[in-house]
Amino acid sequence: MNRLRKFSDATDRPVFKRPQIIRLSRLLDMEYKPSEIAEELNIGLWVIYNTYLHAGCPHRREKGGQIWIHGTSFAAWARAINELNKEKAFTLQEDEAWCVRCNAVVKMEDAHRRTLKRNLVMVYGVCSVCGGKVNRLASGKVKK
Repeated sequence: MNRLRKFSDATDRPVFKRPQIIRLSRLLDMEYKPSEIAEELNIGLWVIYNTYLHAGCPHRREKGGQIWIHGTSFAAWARAINELNKEKAFTLQEDEAWCVRCNAVVKMEDAHRRTLKRNLVMVYGVCSVCGGKVNRLASGKVKK
């Protein structure tokens, strides 16, 4: 049974949590076994084999099958993946919101605003496609 995960596109990138990103600074300029990387980052060994290696983690494989991961190269790769994951897919316009029924960005009709906190505003409206209620959070700061 092959349980290896295949990555089809950019949405399938591995996700590094904040504690893992902080622990990346512990990795030295030397080669590690996957078990040593897993122990250093406090993650499961299966995450290394089933996720990171298939996502393009920099490594080398010896003739006997032993895998070696270079510490600083792995840290740089993980930080780059983390930065790519932070990028927003799209930016909503002032009169747009995400409709859960349509599963798309739609224009809001009859939009009205309600201040929740000092710099946080909830914008309510009706989906122009299906007629369902849509809302979104917006900044309460006045744009100059």
